[in-house]
Amino acid sequence: MLFRPSFLDDAKGLDSMLKTIAGVVAITAALLTAGCATPVATPAAPSTPSSGPQVTVTTQKTIALPGVGGHGDVVVADPAAHAVYIAQSPDNNLVILNTTSNTVEAVVPHIADANGITFNDSYLYVAEAGAGAVAVIAKPSWQVIATVPSGGKSPDAIYYDSTENSMFVANVESNNMEEFSATTPFTIKGTLNLSPGPAKSGPDLGTYSPAEDKIYQSDDNNVVVINAKTRMIQNVYTLPLSAGATAKDEFYDQAHHLLWVGTSDPKLLAINPDTGTVVYTVKTASGMDQLAADPDQGLLFIGESKAGVMGVVDLSTHQNIADVRTEPAFHTEGYLPNSHLVYAYLNTSNKIEIDNIGTG
Repeated sequence: MLFRPSFLDDAKGLDSMLKTIAGVVAITAALLTAGCATPVATPAAPSTPSSGPQVTVTTQKTIALPGVGGHGDVVVADPAAHAVYIAQSPDNNLVILNTTSNTVEAVVPHIADANGITFNDSYLYVAEAGAGAVAVIAKPSWQVIATVPSGGKSPDAIYYDSTENSMFVANVESNNMEEFSATTPFTIKGTLNLSPGPAKSGPDLGTYSPAEDKIYQSDDNNVVVINAKTRMIQNVYTLPLSAGATAKDEFYDQAHHLLWVGTSDPKLLAINPDTGTVVYTVKTASGMDQLAADPDQGLLFIGESKAGVMGVVDLSTHQNIADVRTEPAFHTEGYLPNSHLVYAYLNTSNKIEIDNIGTG
């Protein structure tokens, strides 16, 4: 006669046993999965609840840069030239990476406190804060062929206006902006005093919108809207920031007609570019510096120095969907279009980390 446990005749007892077995199996499977997983670079927990897409982050390569590093102001990707440019301020260098091989292609020396970077088909333009000038670098020889006075003190943000074929450079200490021709002999066209004046901290980074031929320039806790054709200020929007906080880098999201403004507060703002009204506020782990966008996936990347993370914001849901751990003082990154690759400058360790960022 076969032995039949008495609990099989009891429905409640059977149900209890099955639940216990299922729990043991689930725990065992989880432990086995954790023990066998291959470690990859993954985002930290989002700083705010997210209903947006899941983010996957894989570090493809880390590149040690020449020099000592310690600070970098911006990272800019140039897809047509297969290049990424890094402002390496303490070394007075501009570092150029080849994005095909992901190696250092060239180092342009004697760039005094490199700040803002922009480019067109022929030249690379780098603001030299320490020299009050803009270095013009020829492609692909990477030789400095001209130095243009910036029209003020401590140049920082710089923009290429394809409509006017002009360069615009904002000077921090003198709180003004100069326009000069983007082609030789790089003739100066005029200057514009920014608002408010006098400024407390002065202009930071900003963005140029080709569709509108407008510059959106951060200045103290304001966004200054400039008509690039007339070189006149159209509007000044004061942002709702804490005392002493300032506006930082900006990104114009043409698809949603929103201007995203980074701040030194732990929040990212999306404003209506026509009225200055704050439409969305995204809480972040800390204040930030440079912004970079992947329009294909609808993602915005933000360099958060104090938190040592790269925040990832979903432009459709207006949610902070991930905080990718980097290192303390990290604050600059560039996105290579159509690649899903972010080039993050770890300026303390003087390395570039190349992260593949996808959504699912």
